[in-house]
Amino acid sequence: MEKNIAKLIENKTREMSKEINEIKDSIGFINNQYEDLIKELQGKLTQVKEIKQENETLKSTVKDLNSRLSIMEQHSRMSNLEIQCLPEHRAENLPNIITQIGKVTGTCISDADIHKCTRIAKISRENPRPRSVIVKFSSPRIRDTFLAGVMKFNKRNKDEKLNTSHIGIGGENKPVYVVEHLTPELKKIHASARLTAKKLKYRFVWIKNGRVFLRKTDESEHIVIRNIEQLEQLKS
Repeated sequence: MEKNIAKLIENKTREMSKEINEIKDSIGFINNQYEDLIKELQGKLTQVKEIKQENETLKSTVKDLNSRLSIMEQHSRMSNLEIQCLPEHRAENLPNIITQIGKVTGTCISDADIHKCTRIAKISRENPRPRSVIVKFSSPRIRDTFLAGVMKFNKRNKDEKLNTSHIGIGGENKPVYVVEHLTPELKKIHASARLTAKKLKYRFVWIKNGRVFLRKTDESEHIVIRNIEQLEQLKS
């Protein structure tokens, strides 16, 4: 009887030992799979991190290239001015109108000073304003002199700045604006700068040589605005 009990216990112990060993083997297998999974996951995380770094590098490169392209494009416009809100007429003589603006504002120019003068298409057809006129002068110096004359004229005549009556266009007096010919990107930055200045109570927003400037007061330092992100930082 005792032998049978001992044998039964031995068999049960052997079975339990076998089961325990099998469980250990299973746990070991699971651990190995878990470690392999962790290694694979770490590898994937490393790849994701590298891809993110590459993406940031590419973004920075694209941003830098866009900035350089914008500078080059703006540089190609250094002899240009944009005349805004000039009423359109079928038989208009744009070079003569530009010459007349020069006479009114104290900057006499000749036909040789104007290389090209043409209207450009509107960005939006729904815009009721006339198409802008792009004037390409013979040199940046002539362009700057012409623009300075307009600015001085408007400062002297704050109550009657340059308008259609000054250049012999009949009907209701309408303002005529003479500005630097900006790239689309710089126009966007300038528009955003004006909105930011209004919101943050900056008194001065202006453009000079293809760059957008902000200044809060007469005494404060000016800020050169190079991109939209810079304006967002001012707001934060």
